[in-house]
Amino acid sequence: MADKITIIGAGGGMGILFTKYFTDMGFEVTGHDIDEQKKIRASVKSDSLIGSILQPDYVLLCKPTKATPEIIRLISKEMKRGAFLIEISSEKSKTVPALSKTPSKINTICIHPMFGPGIKKIKGRNIISIPIKDAKKELAIDRKSTRLNSSHSEIS
Repeated sequence: MADKITIIGAGGGMGILFTKYFTDMGFEVTGHDIDEQKKIRASVKSDSLIGSILQPDYVLLCKPTKATPEIIRLISKEMKRGAFLIEISSEKSKTVPALSKTPSKINTICIHPMFGPGIKKIKGRNIISIPIKDAKKELAIDRKSTRLNSSHSEIS
């Protein structure tokens, strides 16, 4: 059975890139975007933000930095126990505190891709991991669970 991931912001540049990547990796991808006019190339398109995050193993936020902390607060309470909340915004001053306050039932992964939506493939690209609660655990989960096959650097 395939791992399930929901990509919030699936219609934006980074959302499209990660949707393709995880689809190619064999994930069952659900895409959600507040802009209903955007084309979502996921296995499943969800019109409900909360409905889209109740069951997946992973939730990846590909939203503008300004919206990310509020989305983290909203969805982290509703995600299933043991799920991973992955955040990729470029500016971390407000997202890190929001991730720090997430319920202990979910695992947080805070990364900063060192690339933008104009690239063709994620494989081999650099991604910086930012520890939130438990640096060793998060880095191990980041490398193993997200299967990004990228070069990682850790900032502490």
